[in-house]
Amino acid sequence: MTHTPTSATAPAATPAIAPSPAPAPDGSVRWVALDWDDPAAAELRTLMDAEIKPRYAAFGPRPHLPPPPTAEEVAVTWVAFTGSGEPVATASLRALPGDRWEIKRVFVRADHRGRGLAAAALAAVEASAAERGVAELMLQTGVRQPEAAALYTREGWYRIPPYPPYSRDPYSVCFAKRLPATGGAAERGSHA
Repeated sequence: MTHTPTSATAPAATPAIAPSPAPAPDGSVRWVALDWDDPAAAELRTLMDAEIKPRYAAFGPRPHLPPPPTAEEVAVTWVAFTGSGEPVATASLRALPGDRWEIKRVFVRADHRGRGLAAAALAAVEASAAERGVAELMLQTGVRQPEAAALYTREGWYRIPPYPPYSRDPYSVCFAKRLPATGGAAERGSHA
């Protein structure tokens, strides 16, 4: 589906165009900072759920998992659009309690994989976090997502024990990454 971003109302500290992620090798996408609730971002998350949920069906209900992020918790959602306006990749920056930050919902449409878009999505969110003065980012994936774990390792992330709110989930696999200090203290913690 073709989309026109409904809003680029990311926080003032976040520019409307990604500051430094690597473009796809064919240069065919543009990265836009959007709100969590933007239809393009929601569409990509729906596709991600359809792909990932069957991998965990054998584990049965998992009532201990936290609810999805809210728009108020998410500082920025980056979405890559093709020249025709199709959303093809996304990742978000979420504030957690205790001045902790995590990357959420890294996803690339199946027909656009292998072009460096997942690494570019990570880079866009990492740049947004660094601009806010975030020193360390975390993220959570699962035991049935080895391709995600391989991506994070390749991009300089290291394994950590599951952190709240995932510490009660035996199927969570968590990572962290130290970021260069580029943001100002006034931006630290800003996500509204």
